Amino acid sequence: MKEIKDEFPNPVLALGRDDYIEGCSFCTAFDENEIIVDSENIVIPMKYSLVCNGLQTLIDSGDAVVVISVKSSAASYSKLFKFPVGSTEMPIFVPKFSVVTKMDIIGSVIATHNIDNFRCDGEFNDMYFGGVSFEIRKGDILATEDRRSIYVDDTELEKPISSIFDISRHDNQESDVVPNFEDEKIQIFLKNELYDLYYKFKDFNNGVLRRYAAGVIVYPVLVEAVGYVISHYQNGGESDDGTGYSGKRWFRAIDHKADAKGIDLRSYEGYPTTLANDMLGDIALDALKSFKDTLDSEMNSGETQMIGGVD
Repeated sequence: MKEIKDEFPNPVLALGRDDYIEGCSFCTAFDENEIIVDSENIVIPMKYSLVCNGLQTLIDSGDAVVVISVKSSAASYSKLFKFPVGSTEMPIFVPKFSVVTKMDIIGSVIATHNIDNFRCDGEFNDMYFGGVSFEIRKGDILATEDRRSIYVDDTELEKPISSIFDISRHDNQESDVVPNFEDEKIQIFLKNELYDLYYKFKDFNNGVLRRYAAGVIVYPVLVEAVGYVISHYQNGGESDDGTGYSGKRWFRAIDHKADAKGIDLRSYEGYPTTLANDMLGDIALDALKSFKDTLDSEMNSGETQMIGGVD
């Protein structure tokens, strides 16, 4: 673990610092095996250990508090979680769709208000601080620890499989649809006319044709992606179809979704089209039904021109 060498205006209890006498310590802990991911949150059971009478007295009196800082820089998520007074354990609930890639976790003891004469008698290092007391401001750090990271596996966040796709306009291409599997998400590039039609159908009448649009654009690309994953596993990772993709988020998401359905892609003997259709919630039937229902409704109301009319 890295030692805390940052400069502070007051003594700070931390590993690698000698502001306090030997025997004083502070740390927080969690067991990654006990982390739970539910439908909304990542739940992390936290606890802390503090061996310092002076700081413990401040906590007991409400002059200081033990906090956990959780940050996910890639998602601009940052929050402080406070331990209840009198308790050294608590679960923290991090909204699972608010964090990306990793969470950085740091435990600290911070002052809850200004303290005019801060001193931990018999626990400060007399070589440095002797009989000196310190003026503490609200929010000052009194104890801390090194940062630890929890890496977030997107496949465990149970996002819809459609979240692995990014659809964008790209007119400088020969084909109307060009997929790119080289990024963390699968990029689907559409020429201008198709892109405009896709969003017209997707957004029509508050999204009633969204499934139809997904069936036309996303489904065939997912079939190809599923084929890559199956080929990778069933060819021992040596096939050109799968090599280089196994570390991508979209690859892990497909593998995880299949596993959640009880399907081992290493021995899967079905068709990629069947599995892709199932992963998208029976998209083939659902898409055509949504289109038929909408078309019937528009024809009955005499408004078929809104979606381009019928032949």
